[in-house]
Amino acid sequence: MNNLIKKITGQTSLSIQEAWWLLEHVTHQKKEELIFKKSLSPEEQATLDQSITQLSNQHMPLAYILGFVPFLDLRINVQPPILIPRPETEEWVHELIKNIQENNPNISSILDIGTGSGCIALALARSFPSAHVTAIDINNKALDLARQNAKINNVINIDFIESDLFSAIPSNTRFDLIVSNPPYIDPNMIDTLSKQVKNWEDHTALFASNQGMAIIDKILQQTGDFLHPSETMPFQLVIEIDQYHKDGALSCAENYDWSGQASKDSFGNWRTLWCKKT
Repeated sequence: MNNLIKKITGQTSLSIQEAWWLLEHVTHQKKEELIFKKSLSPEEQATLDQSITQLSNQHMPLAYILGFVPFLDLRINVQPPILIPRPETEEWVHELIKNIQENNPNISSILDIGTGSGCIALALARSFPSAHVTAIDINNKALDLARQNAKINNVINIDFIESDLFSAIPSNTRFDLIVSNPPYIDPNMIDTLSKQVKNWEDHTALFASNQGMAIIDKILQQTGDFLHPSETMPFQLVIEIDQYHKDGALSCAENYDWSGQASKDSFGNWRTLWCKKT
């Protein structure tokens, strides 16, 4: 199998670990079993060849071929063109969960704006089973996938609502915490993205006008009306941002009476905005 792994990595941009994942997917066997496997069956070889073509010629993301990605302790099914959960998002959600557990473990209501595959909302619902999570998205196909992910992960303390930001949320509804991974890429940056991203993933979930700030601005403008006052929460709004948006996002937050701070991810890029109403 080692020669086959070298062949896969040579024909694609996959790492060795990703090549093993692909082989596991093709053969329905674990790496421990594959080590002793001498060759692939004709059916397995045909599936592998098709996958290599998809990866190298069509630039299809590996996650779409595998059909899922791990996200914290969840298995998140993915399908084109719904946005694929990223390690950077997984990282800040993990930090968020730790922070809530330390400061407000009895949190009761959470809203996730633009839930996509449901990864953020489901991670929060899994971590705080006594809380109720509401996950909204403008894309009904994304919501169908998120509902599927809730079912396969046995998460029940969550509702999914088709909504353009707060449009379908009753005006008297209040949450303890609101989170979002909104569209934030400047459309002018499209040529800097890999073909795996720009050719496959939903552009409405990636790009926003006003140099990527349009949706972030709307969230900061509208969110305060949907939060419970809290003395114990050090922040009540967390937004994923682009590495170029730190100053603009902080300025925008200040304009709407938020006290905000930005945090970097483990790659050294500005990644999140953490806010509390002043």
